[in-house]
Amino acid sequence: MSQPGLRAHRALRAWGGPDDLPASAPIPGAAVRVALVAVAAALSLVVYGSHGWFYVGVLLALLAAWQPEYLLAWLLIVFLAVGELGRRPALDWRLLVLLAGLHLLHELATLALAVPWRSWVQPAAFRVPLRRFLSLQAPAQGFAVPVMLLLVPGAGGQRPLTLAALAAGGGAALAVLAALLLRER
Repeated sequence: MSQPGLRAHRALRAWGGPDDLPASAPIPGAAVRVALVAVAAALSLVVYGSHGWFYVGVLLALLAAWQPEYLLAWLLIVFLAVGELGRRPALDWRLLVLLAGLHLLHELATLALAVPWRSWVQPAAFRVPLRRFLSLQAPAQGFAVPVMLLLVPGAGGQRPLTLAALAAGGGAALAVLAALLLRER
């Protein structure tokens, strides 16, 4: 057993309970894959409910955790995103949860590729992926709600804003941003 693994093994054997566990205690590498399966199962339940397609999502999650080299987690992400296309457009909590959950699945799948089953990982190693997840999700969630409010049909079936108007506004914003970034200082 490697030196860090031996130290972690001894520390866990001497562990008296949760009160004795230091904040920097190593985490088993398999925990990343367990988290991947748990998040994927929860998202499959949110998207497909408890009927047959849910089990396909769980099977894909188990296969993605077992063999991350085959990149089945990304197939699972596509499977969950396609499942959302069957819903009527509405400002719903499920879409916002799916937006965050698919990104979390991507981060966990990337970690599953890098962290071997039988390894021990310091919690500090999760700082960068967590920071990346939060720094992308905060604006994505903040942007998704107003866009959905503007694009989702109301009770009368009318949309406050059409997709063409949103694309024109986005193009103008992109042109302004490009002009600001490319101007000489």
